[in-house]
Amino acid sequence: MDGDHGRIDIRSAAVCAIAPVDVGLLSAGSGVKVRRQWRTKTEQESETCVHIRHFISSLPPDNPAHLGRAVRGHWSVENRNHHKRDDSVWQEDRHRHRRPRIAQNLALTRNALLAIIPFDEKRNLPTLIAHYQQMSGDN
Repeated sequence: MDGDHGRIDIRSAAVCAIAPVDVGLLSAGSGVKVRRQWRTKTEQESETCVHIRHFISSLPPDNPAHLGRAVRGHWSVENRNHHKRDDSVWQEDRHRHRRPRIAQNLALTRNALLAIIPFDEKRNLPTLIAHYQQMSGDN
């Protein structure tokens, strides 16, 4: 159970062994079903929401708690990257490129920029870009 961010979260994970041939992935070893249930803390009569997600892992199915933590850790990385990519000037989720190479090149460019710009949660990307533009104008 987790009580951060103004809501009460309850997560559970179910794990099963799978064969690579069953899912068409060479290194598949386990299937994970994660159920997340939450409601807001502030409203006593708030509606309970439920999300169920399915994952395939190369890890063996013998440690369900470890697999559950791995899934949770994946989402923390995903959320940090999503904030940088979508809640910024790029708004990556709004872009729908029809040609795969264009999408790949833009993703590669964004990854390179995120690697060299010291991005943190306190300073948003537009502020950092303005800062670097100002610095280049001083030369």
